[in-house]
Amino acid sequence: LNSNEVPLDSESALLASAIAKTGPRVTFLEKEILRLQDRLKRLEEEHAALSAYRAQNTAILSPLRQIPPKLLFEIFSRTLPSVSEAKGDGPWLLTHISSYWQAVALSNPSLW
Repeated sequence: LNSNEVPLDSESALLASAIAKTGPRVTFLEKEILRLQDRLKRLEEEHAALSAYRAQNTAILSPLRQIPPKLLFEIFSRTLPSVSEAKGDGPWLLTHISSYWQAVALSNPSLW
């Protein structure tokens, strides 16, 4: 079988029989691959959705969100000179961190 010689009739018959026996298994494997590809696609979609949900909602539990506005303002007040020296933007930098930080910074005129 591993040569260029023409197989004998008996060898041809055996080979044809062996090839024919692989047909159902090949068909089964093709269907199984399609089924698993479909399953993988659904799992990837579910994974993406849950990952997005988790990322969005994990931020809600962040310890930074637990800081009371007065304490956050105090932190801003103490760090502002170093921030403004480094960037020259003063309190504007603080307003770009989150909507909560923005609200705290904008509600305290002494920062400006």
